[in-house]
Amino acid sequence: MRISLRLKLTLISLLLLLIPLIGFRFSAILQSSLLASREEALMFTARAVATALANRPDIFDRELFHSLDQNRDLYLFHLSNSIRLNGKTDDWQPELQQSEEFGAEHVLSSLAPYRPESLKFRHLLGQRGKYLYALFLVHDDRLVYRDPHSFYPGKADHIQIGIEDRTGELHRYLLAAEKPGWLNGFSMDPDPKEQLPQANEPRIQGVWAETGNGYTVELRIPLEMIGKRLAFAVADVDDEQGRGVETIIGTANPGQIGELGWLLAPSTAIEALLNRLDRPHSRIRVIDNNRRVRALFGSLKTDPPQQKESEQGLDSMLSWLHQQLAPVYRLFTEPFTTNFTPPASQPRRLDIQGIEEGLQGKSSITHYRLADARVEVMAAITPLQDEGNVVGAVVVEQTTNSILALKNKMIEESIGLTVMAFVVVGLGLLLFASRISSRIRRLRNQAASAISKDGRIVTTITPVRARDEIGDLSRTLASMLIQLKEQNEYREKMADNLEHEMRTPLAGISASLKNLEKELPNPDPEAKNFIAWALRDVQRMESLLTAIRDATSLQEALGYDFPETFDLSSALALWLEHGWGPSYPQVEFIYQAPPEAILIHGDPDRLRQMLEKLIDNAISFHRAGTPVTLRLSGRQNSLELQVSNEGATIAPDMLGHIFNSMVSLRTQKEITPHLGLGLYVVRTIIEHHRGTIRAENLSNGLQGVCFTVTLPRQTQNPQPLAEQ
Repeated sequence: MRISLRLKLTLISLLLLLIPLIGFRFSAILQSSLLASREEALMFTARAVATALANRPDIFDRELFHSLDQNRDLYLFHLSNSIRLNGKTDDWQPELQQSEEFGAEHVLSSLAPYRPESLKFRHLLGQRGKYLYALFLVHDDRLVYRDPHSFYPGKADHIQIGIEDRTGELHRYLLAAEKPGWLNGFSMDPDPKEQLPQANEPRIQGVWAETGNGYTVELRIPLEMIGKRLAFAVADVDDEQGRGVETIIGTANPGQIGELGWLLAPSTAIEALLNRLDRPHSRIRVIDNNRRVRALFGSLKTDPPQQKESEQGLDSMLSWLHQQLAPVYRLFTEPFTTNFTPPASQPRRLDIQGIEEGLQGKSSITHYRLADARVEVMAAITPLQDEGNVVGAVVVEQTTNSILALKNKMIEESIGLTVMAFVVVGLGLLLFASRISSRIRRLRNQAASAISKDGRIVTTITPVRARDEIGDLSRTLASMLIQLKEQNEYREKMADNLEHEMRTPLAGISASLKNLEKELPNPDPEAKNFIAWALRDVQRMESLLTAIRDATSLQEALGYDFPETFDLSSALALWLEHGWGPSYPQVEFIYQAPPEAILIHGDPDRLRQMLEKLIDNAISFHRAGTPVTLRLSGRQNSLELQVSNEGATIAPDMLGHIFNSMVSLRTQKEITPHLGLGLYVVRTIIEHHRGTIRAENLSNGLQGVCFTVTLPRQTQNPQPLAEQ
């Protein structure tokens, strides 16, 4: 496949694509370096926080980091919304997502094997202002309300509450509803065996609402009633006649002070300490051994970058280019979310990779993605120790948005600069290639027009002054063509000069030989033979010089021809019958004549001379036993005459040169001398009659050569050749 110079240079310009590849590589290296640096900084911060907390043993005692029991302790959320006691859960969002389910593993007592479809519930505990709020989403297959005439509220579906006050005493409360709606608590005897209520407790308020599969209870308890320990239990009564409690499921046993769960809440003391670190764009979380978040400070959200007021020059162009190439950038950059909204409700438990190692005393770095956003978070986790014991872990988190932004910016600028460079350099290379290719094409056209189809040099190449390789080539070709033209002219004139210079000495040699023959009246046979051979060679030389004189003077002689209009078809038949046939009796001639007369205006003698040369050439190269074929056909404004023979073929590179002067392909010596002037004479006569000739090797399964002559046909009012 031919590839132009412009295409080659365009392909070379694709090397500019190395720029974004290098940019990609550097951006990857930069990202790795920045990530490693950021991880070291986060780990240093995590260890600093752990060290600061380790020097405050009072915090661990006050915030209940020791002797934790995940199955009994209650986590107290800071509620985001004000709670309205209406039996609905919409104002418990988003913390409702963190509610905990209680089922088989939390059964306190059961008269029969536990059935999940009989009783289970979800529970959430939170703080808002001066109140503690509790939500129970109870699944109960059969609701039994309190009999309004009964003094025992526990003989119905109810909720038990066990509270240790700030003095360390146990207080038991019970909530049972006569029907859906508002309800207050009953103060119960600390002894669980006593089922009669001591009094109403109006400070414990709630709402009981039925649902499709059970009921919902919202409670509000003043924080002043609660110390550090608390427990809830849900009792299920299914028999309205016997009204015995069949199953009790609870967070802990509310009837024993020693079995109450600790009330755990985010530590204000620890958060105040974290506030002093002032780590921007980072989030610090402290967890206990049960992976509960006990302190939180900071945020993962970063401030959006400030927009420039105005852009000028290159910045403006790059900004416009950035907008145009945005679809391309998305193919190579890593997307991330900048305006993400952190979860409104922080999980009560932190379950990310590396937490378990941190609680076992090992520091680690982990990466994870936020569930609802394309944001990657890196976290440094280090153990939190007190007196040599691991009591929790410190987690310092930060997004990789700033690193990804820097990496994407480098990739985008690499692509943008590559596009700009590709456009500029590509256009430059294209113009350069067009300039070079146009010069080469001009040189090619001049070289092609300098040599005619028959191989003659008809003009020269105009050399250029450019001092580069193309200029050197132009000057070299021009000089070469001039030399070749001079050699051709010299070769064409050499025959005339040779004939002129050799005619006189040959005449003298011939006269001397004849005089010598006369001076020897009785020469011996051998001497007589020598003289005869010499005279015969002189005669051959004179014939050769005569052929040379005819060829060199042909152009001048053609000007004195006498053209006439005649039927070439009839003339060919006559010449073949009375001339070529008798002259070459050993050769078979086949003449394919046209059905109609073919008129031509020209000199019959010159046209016969031309045909004799072609036939002589065909006979010289034909294979014995094969015919020489003549075929004449007429067209609208021209005629075509073909002379073909079977035999040797012509080399393809010589087809355009055999009509030049003194070019011969004969390899055997013949009696009649040949100097390669026969086809030159043929071409000269045909061109004088405004025709063309070409040589072709046979392609119809035969081996040989066909000469095709094309001449103009006779018009109605022919004019002399000189005027035409």
